[in-house]
Amino acid sequence: MIIRIFFAITGFLIALVVVVTFNCPAAAATSVEVPRISIEQAKQMLGSPDVIFIDVRTRISWWRSAAKITHAVREEPGAVKQWAPKYARDKTLIIYCT
Repeated sequence: MIIRIFFAITGFLIALVVVVTFNCPAAAATSVEVPRISIEQAKQMLGSPDVIFIDVRTRISWWRSAAKITHAVREEPGAVKQWAPKYARDKTLIIYCT
């Protein structure tokens, strides 16, 4: 299982890390630089209750892929405004795709 997670994570490019200000109106009104993290940093965060991994691959890309992070949530990449509010603002969101 650990090997599967390792290969799944190494197959992904971490696109964005969104922190507490994810749903902040001020952030939406300005240009915000979102920090990026390495694969090694992401692996260390796996299983943390304060971190949510969000897979933003298209439905077909996700379905066809054998590489998935266990317990990651898949969300539609074009519908951020619809799904973003459901995540707690005190969590770290790691948003990734391939």
